Amino acid sequence: MRDREEDIGVAADPDRIEVEDSGDSLETALAEEERSAIAAAEEKLQSVMNDLEDLKDRHRRKLAEFENMRKRTEREKSEYLRVALGRFVGDFLTISDDFDRALAHATPEETASDFGQGVGLIQRKLAELWKKYGLVEVDTSGSFDPNVHEAVATEPSDDLPKDTIVDVLGKGYLLNDKLIRPALVKVTVKGDGDR
Repeated sequence: MRDREEDIGVAADPDRIEVEDSGDSLETALAEEERSAIAAAEEKLQSVMNDLEDLKDRHRRKLAEFENMRKRTEREKSEYLRVALGRFVGDFLTISDDFDRALAHATPEETASDFGQGVGLIQRKLAELWKKYGLVEVDTSGSFDPNVHEAVATEPSDDLPKDTIVDVLGKGYLLNDKLIRPALVKVTVKGDGDR
C-alpha cells in the first residue's frame, strides 16, 4: 500500500506543505500581501463605521421615543388631573349652590347676624379657592350663548331683543376655560312666548 501512495503523489507526511513559486520577487509578494492586508483592514474599518452609524441612529431613535413617551405621559397626567379636578368641582358645586340659596333666602337681619356673616365669609372663601384653581362663573349678563348657557325657561317680551337673558336659575362654571356646568337661564322670546 505504501508503494501505491508514492505512485499517486499523496504526501505521507501531514506536516509537509507544498508551495508553488509564482515567479514574483519577495518585495512584490510582500507588497501584494501588504495591499491585501490594508484593503481587508479598510473593509473591516468601513464595516465597523457602518455599524457605529447604525448604533448612533438607533440610539437617536430611542432617545426620541423616550422623549415622546415622556411628553405623552405628562399630557396624560395633566389631562387626568384636569378631569379629576373637574369631577370634584362638579360634585362640590352643589354645596356652593346651597350656600348661595341660603344667603338668598336669608332675611337682612339674618344676613347681618354673626351666623349670617360667617356663612357669607365661608362662601367668599370658597369662591376665592375656586378662582385659584381656575374656576370662574359663566357670564350671564348678555345674550344667550348655547355654548355656555342652557335655556330652561322663556319670557315673552316686546321690549328686549330675542334671546336676552332675564334671569339666572342656576349658575354655570368654566374650569380653565372648559365648561363644567352650563348656566341655567330664562331668556326672552318675541311676543306670544313661542321660541
